[in-house]
Amino acid sequence: MSDPSNRSNEAIPDADQILGEVRDSLSSAANQMVPWFYREMPEYYFRTHDRVEQVAHLHALVSGQATAEGHVLSLKSPCGTKVTYISPGGGMDALNGVIAQLSHESILNARMYASHDRQLRLDSFILDPQGRVDRESVNFHHAVEQTRASGLLSVEDVEEFGEFLATATGDCVDKFEIERAVRHFEIYRRIKNSDRVHVSLEKDIYPGLCRIIVSMMNPPSHGALLTMNRILGRSGAEVERAYLDVYDTPGQALGIMSFYVTQEGFTALGDATRWAALAGELQAVKWFASGHTLETFADEEGMSVHQVMFLMAAAEFAHQFLLKKDPYAYTSANIVHAVLTNRKAAWAVLKYFEARFDPDDSDREGTSRQLLEQCRQLRQSMGDDIVADTFAAMETFVSHTLRTNYYIANRFGLSFRMDPMVLDHLPRKQGLRQDSNSRPYGFFFFQGAHFQGFHVRYREMARGGVRVVPTRTQEQFELESNRLFDEVTALAHSQQHKNKDIPEGGSKAVILLGPLGDIDLAVKSMTNSLLDIIVSDGDSPTLPRVVDYIGHEEIIYLGPDENITTDHIRWIVARAAKRGYRWPSAYMSSKPETGINHKVYGVTSLGVMVFAEEILKLLGIDPFKESFSVKFTGGTRGDVASNAMRILIRDYGENARILAATDGHGALYDPDGLDHGELLRLSDAVLGVSEFDKSKLKGQGAFVVSTADPDGAHLRDTLHNTVQADLFIPSGGRPDTINEKNWQEFLLEDGTPSAKAIVEGANIFISDPARDRLQEKGVLILHGASANKTGVICSSYEILAGLAMSEQEFLAEKDEYVSQVLGILRERARAEARLIIREYKSCGGCRPMTEISMDLSKEINTLADLIDVGLKERYPTAQALREDSELYALLLAYCPRLLAERYADRLIERVPLSHLRALLAAFSASRSVYAEGIGWLRGLTAVHDVNEVVHAYLRQEKRLAGYIEGLVKSDAPGREEISRILLATGRKYLTGRDLGMEPD
Repeated sequence: MSDPSNRSNEAIPDADQILGEVRDSLSSAANQMVPWFYREMPEYYFRTHDRVEQVAHLHALVSGQATAEGHVLSLKSPCGTKVTYISPGGGMDALNGVIAQLSHESILNARMYASHDRQLRLDSFILDPQGRVDRESVNFHHAVEQTRASGLLSVEDVEEFGEFLATATGDCVDKFEIERAVRHFEIYRRIKNSDRVHVSLEKDIYPGLCRIIVSMMNPPSHGALLTMNRILGRSGAEVERAYLDVYDTPGQALGIMSFYVTQEGFTALGDATRWAALAGELQAVKWFASGHTLETFADEEGMSVHQVMFLMAAAEFAHQFLLKKDPYAYTSANIVHAVLTNRKAAWAVLKYFEARFDPDDSDREGTSRQLLEQCRQLRQSMGDDIVADTFAAMETFVSHTLRTNYYIANRFGLSFRMDPMVLDHLPRKQGLRQDSNSRPYGFFFFQGAHFQGFHVRYREMARGGVRVVPTRTQEQFELESNRLFDEVTALAHSQQHKNKDIPEGGSKAVILLGPLGDIDLAVKSMTNSLLDIIVSDGDSPTLPRVVDYIGHEEIIYLGPDENITTDHIRWIVARAAKRGYRWPSAYMSSKPETGINHKVYGVTSLGVMVFAEEILKLLGIDPFKESFSVKFTGGTRGDVASNAMRILIRDYGENARILAATDGHGALYDPDGLDHGELLRLSDAVLGVSEFDKSKLKGQGAFVVSTADPDGAHLRDTLHNTVQADLFIPSGGRPDTINEKNWQEFLLEDGTPSAKAIVEGANIFISDPARDRLQEKGVLILHGASANKTGVICSSYEILAGLAMSEQEFLAEKDEYVSQVLGILRERARAEARLIIREYKSCGGCRPMTEISMDLSKEINTLADLIDVGLKERYPTAQALREDSELYALLLAYCPRLLAERYADRLIERVPLSHLRALLAAFSASRSVYAEGIGWLRGLTAVHDVNEVVHAYLRQEKRLAGYIEGLVKSDAPGREEISRILLATGRKYLTGRDLGMEPD
């Protein structure tokens, strides 16, 4: 390296000379730029940027040569939450480029300007987070007083306006514009209770300019501005200036976007059809995520946002199933590429779909048949298997869609009711095809902004939870998407086994949320899109714009699951009522006020602990008299684990030694048993296990860790395997946490299991193969379909009350009603637990308990289906059921006493007939199987009419009850033992005699 001291003086430039040249150059540029700037920038730029900001922008322009050199200049505040971009060109592409740089940011304010000559863009953005407005500041007081003096609002409204202005950012207050602020206030008052996007157009708002305002409550935190700008750009609009303002209004934020568009050349301005189409696309911005590769069809092919959304949905549906064929060949990216590079075929599939569901086409069948043939011809010429398979799957998707909300205005996303026969034409997960019971009754597919989802059900009328699975990265989202349908189906299938005691079959919905997704918007999108295609319209089973290939009304019941909040539940029920769903209170269970909250009452844990008590007794442990140990997944913040701990502590006191617990954020262990009082404190405060007071730890090696600690995540993920306990209660965690690849980690060094028994508080925490291996090692496992069934039974009773009672009546009777329901839950749980153990003992432990549990569920469900068919044939009306004294008595026996005694007539008048029949079928099947064991009733129905069998059993059950009552009141010796013998065998004998199978 050369020594600077050796350079000759001639080589060193004259600093003063260079300074002069730079000064002259900048002066020359400033002399040109400043007059141009003040001539060409819109007037409103100068209203919204003070002198200091103008000088800063000019300085950047003069020194940065944004226009001359084509550079994009960015100016950032020290805190990074205020950004200004100065870029060459004033067109829509330039603005898109600027906004795209902030696609991962939450924009709270935007001031966007193009110079009149379209040579320059100057766009300023205020980013989240921002502090609260200082209501004591001079600027705030000045803004309110200016509004008061203007007369734009009444005296009474000015105070409310002040409250509204306080929800703005400081930038809005510091650059207060009275007309805009008042306009936004009026918009807020108009739309604050609305979830849809509102679009308005005002012509000639300024010379040569019209104004388009797009406003919404709860705007997406990312991407909406870019989506709108791209839509406007594709329409031919030239935006001279635009503004975005987000207000942190109570409950949910308000977002208002104002675009000032050059009227000349804006074709939608004078064409009502074009404007309606543009407005329709803008109304979708809350529910559509811009930036997907398939949006190229909108940019280059003229597709609408709605059409692009369909292609996105069809491609993802194809991906869900083709990846079973080859997960490496049929990636989401490869499928999207296949669609993008075969545009004629993509258009053909789209047109086929639109024709099949066009409510205005009188010859839908003929038109769609021709278009399907075109699709097939195009596919036959495809040489690439991935491309051909992709389009075959997309055609299959369209052909097996039975309803869609595609043609409904102001929809919140896309929904598709699928024919389950579609599964016979698509690759599926190994093992499912062989099981004839694995095909659902029906399923729905949903596509929305940064999410996709499925709702799968196994009966015409079904119940199951909605869960949201959020992801933090795109890679995680893609990994989860690869197993989405399989996971939903497995959960719904498990729910079907679990729901054997109630009228509703099993279902489950899972919303997979991308890293930029918003949980609230996704939940609203999915549940409202479902309503779009199940709400009936008078005599029609669907709304007017929904083409129906089913032919009858569908009744869907939902419940809360992971990441569903009480606010979501309230919104869903209110939305169902607003949309005209006939049973809005039944649409979603666990309502905070007019429902039975699962966590508050611990209804799922109640059943889990009944099963735990029975299995402990089988192990030779009397939990009321002897000490026993328990370990959990799912911590003090979760529903099932926290309430199970509470029941353990309440019922068994110090006998219950809770050794370990984990949740998503930490792990907790004490070999001497965790302090009960501290566990209750965490549960009461809804705190995680990592918040446990370390001073309350007692045993050697006890610890509390957070996943943020070194090795914390590893301890959380392995603690359930390593701690030795009598009982393991998994009550949280991802599906298949224990699986065929890692089940051996549950064993101790000597090869014995780390727990003697497992009571599944969480669904499918253990995969089927892993469950089999553990049972081979001697672990007693009570399947989740049995052990945690009481939650869904409770939801069913909540819905029954909602169908029969008004909200006011329910609230008045709630305490008594809930108490009676809790008693029923204990009875149902104990009846099944004892039957499973009885069957297990009767074969000397030759069959695993989980196998018995599955056989029991299949037995009850099969019988219930058979009985339901018989009831449909014989009882066409609710009144016909009412007139059958035996069935009516069975209906009242199913209900909590309060409902049977005070609202019996309502059951017949208000509960849907299909619900009543399913209720009677499920109750008749379940209680007879619990009483008589597996196989007996099924054997009778194989040789006798099912209705005759049911009625014979009900008659003889009543007769036996009379015999026993008389016996108990008598002085007969051994009457108690005789009564037990009669209870165990009497119904079978009497029913057989009633059916002519026993001699008189």
